[in-house]
Amino acid sequence: MNLFSIFNKPKKEDIFEIFPDGILIVSMDGKILDVNSKALKILGFSKMELTGSYFSQYIQGGSVLLNKLVQSGMLSVTKAANSNKEDIYVEVSAAKSDDNEKVYVSIRDITQSYKVQNMISGEYEIAKKIIDEKNKYLKGISGEIFSLLNSVTSFSKALNDGVGGELTDKQNKYVSIINKNSNELSYDLEKLFRYFEAESNLYQYEYKKFDLADLVTSIAKSYEVLFAKKKLNFTYDFSSFQTRSCYSDAAIIEILIKSILDISLKYTDIGSVSMNVGNPPIEFLQNNGYGADDESAKKQYALFEIKDSGLVLTPSILQNIFNPYYLDENANKKLTGAKLTYSLVYKHVKNLKGDMWVYSKPSQGTLACILLPMDKI
Repeated sequence: MNLFSIFNKPKKEDIFEIFPDGILIVSMDGKILDVNSKALKILGFSKMELTGSYFSQYIQGGSVLLNKLVQSGMLSVTKAANSNKEDIYVEVSAAKSDDNEKVYVSIRDITQSYKVQNMISGEYEIAKKIIDEKNKYLKGISGEIFSLLNSVTSFSKALNDGVGGELTDKQNKYVSIINKNSNELSYDLEKLFRYFEAESNLYQYEYKKFDLADLVTSIAKSYEVLFAKKKLNFTYDFSSFQTRSCYSDAAIIEILIKSILDISLKYTDIGSVSMNVGNPPIEFLQNNGYGADDESAKKQYALFEIKDSGLVLTPSILQNIFNPYYLDENANKKLTGAKLTYSLVYKHVKNLKGDMWVYSKPSQGTLACILLPMDKI
């Protein structure tokens, strides 16, 4: 805040007595003409020591900084030297007097908050480095883990198929449970490892031009068979495309859409699933803060809407749907796969400079909406 902007004609006595900040009056050649008691306290020097000295002796940046602040009307954080020869940090703002013969300078000691901020930033960087190293390690060993799991899955399936001879009903029941659990674990771990990859930016995006309508049509065709096997009504509509050419990572977009469709397939036993993709209505962009002024703006985005009638998320899960580490003791553990999938998709969507929303209501199911730019931002 430029403290001097509230005065038309600053009066020295008002500035010195009313303002809570340190005030220095500096001549045009950079000499300190006068200071208030607050500035003396911040810098730790006497008035006699400061008066007549050059501003640059005490405030890093000196006259260059003052000229910049006067011209811009902004404030800046810089170092200052105190009487104990310790570096302190001050927030500085400046303005010329009416006669343009001197500069009024405001300084505020922010050393404590600045050091705390730097400490937090440093701790964040350390924590991020640890997380990135952990994620890189887990990604590296994921192949071994899945190899072990696949052995369990394949062996249990082989036993069910009669490779080891005919099983009793009890044996068949336990082997089936083992096979089902190993498949579930593989599914959840696959999503979790993919999230680790995205979380630490280990995935390298490959941007290229492609026809988005062709891509989603191909995906829809491949899932028609899968939904038909479960006797689910699957519909799709891509008629709202006004522009189909997209410059993005086609491979990751395909993975994200298939991941959500897999959730719909997994959690919907009766009812329907729909997928609509195209350029969004102008009202959608305006309501979500995209500042679209005319109809041409919607050509810059693609809106994906995937709805199913089977999955219902509890309010607590819905509120934390993009946090894969959130645990709700009252929630159904079977929703782990859905939560991991939505978290993974959201992470990639954000990396692609898009946005995502998830809505869910009892008896109505769940709707996932993804907005992606049609060009690289």
